[in-house]
Amino acid sequence: MNKFNHSKSFKVLGLALLIALFGGSDLIAATFAYTNGNVLICFRRASTGPTDLIVNAGYISFYTNLAPNTKVTVPGFTGQQLGFIGTNNVAWTALAYYDNSATPAAIQNSIYMSSPRADLTTPTDPYYSDTASAQGQIVSKLNAIVLGAQNNGSYSSTNTASAVLEPESYNQNNSAVSYYIGLGNNLNFHDTFQSQPEQITPANFTTGGTAVRADFYWMPAATGAPNGNFLGYFELNTNGVMTYTAYPSAVVAAPVITSFARNGFTNLVTFTTGSTGTYTLRGTNSAGLTTPRINWPAVTFVAGDGGSHTLRDTNNVPNKFYVITAQ
Repeated sequence: MNKFNHSKSFKVLGLALLIALFGGSDLIAATFAYTNGNVLICFRRASTGPTDLIVNAGYISFYTNLAPNTKVTVPGFTGQQLGFIGTNNVAWTALAYYDNSATPAAIQNSIYMSSPRADLTTPTDPYYSDTASAQGQIVSKLNAIVLGAQNNGSYSSTNTASAVLEPESYNQNNSAVSYYIGLGNNLNFHDTFQSQPEQITPANFTTGGTAVRADFYWMPAATGAPNGNFLGYFELNTNGVMTYTAYPSAVVAAPVITSFARNGFTNLVTFTTGSTGTYTLRGTNSAGLTTPRINWPAVTFVAGDGGSHTLRDTNNVPNKFYVITAQ
């Protein structure tokens, strides 16, 4: 029978008393929750430091089980947490993986990775799958990033189980590292991954009015380097909200112009959008009416999100005609 250790009990109680006296609530660390197959969204300042943000956005099955064209808001982080990184000139990656402890064995060393689009409407070329050995090297780099997040739960008072701010310089013998350290000098997980996966927002992102997208691919371990599987895309909006659209269809919903107004020299065109695609306001004078509408000069554009939008054109011409094109 175990004997009660009075000395040990006293020391524990004494520690609890000291924590209470000296504001121990600040010492309580958030434990970053992670299991095989969780999707991580990793943010950093493109100009480096001082902190990175690692977000657990839920199980990969949540994203792969969505119906085509379903659009969801990515959970797990707050605007306050992202505010430490910012939204202008920010680099981010979406990723997930299964290590060699996953079951069934067929999913081991599978990798899911974002690929940055150069613009909203142009899909990226697919990544390729590699052997279990090659992808296992990538998984080891990704796992070190997870361990780094788990070790930095107490770094910020805003840290939670699903979102952790960490020092960008964090490195524990390369076994537990920050997101930036894990990327390596060439920003491709120390030359283990086939490309640079980060999407980067411009310096005027919050005022530029245009979201940025990154396609999302699944690469199961395989020989012969077959193409990865396209799953959908992540989109970071100028207000800091991130969404995911599953298996977007090539068919874009046609817009409907619902109102037109003029305020001084500014014309305002309001119209509907679908959940995918890019909607462009185009305008021409009477001389250009015989030109195909798709070739009318573009004024401005917006990404489709299923809602109504108003686009503006400021000019002092005597007459102008407008159309909304979608692609």
